[in-house]
Amino acid sequence: MTIIPEDLTGVDVGLARRIISTARSIAPSLHSLDGEDREDALAILVGVAAEAEARGARFVASQAVGSGSMSYTQASSLSWFTDDDRDGLRAICLSASMLGGGHPVGRFPKATKVFKQVWPEEEEE
Repeated sequence: MTIIPEDLTGVDVGLARRIISTARSIAPSLHSLDGEDREDALAILVGVAAEAEARGARFVASQAVGSGSMSYTQASSLSWFTDDDRDGLRAICLSASMLGGGHPVGRFPKATKVFKQVWPEEEEE
């Protein structure tokens, strides 16, 4: 079942769309998740949304107490997704694809004469 912005409860729809579109670039099979995998992915995305909404502290590069100085990092160099978020989404999608019938479908081409000598064809029932 596709993850839609309304699935990210308590998150602005525009921000949710941006988070989901970025998540799809990290884990392209995100739209095919269901069950516990989908719930786990939603938990990661809601956490990312919370981080995106409270991002002020994350942009602070340095502080000074005397005379109140504060410097910030460039916003373009940071992502809402941490390495753990990225790895988690990839792992969820990978495990879902492996469990969801990721095996070859159909038959492989028949072996040539040379390969039949090395690897004889198995008898079909």
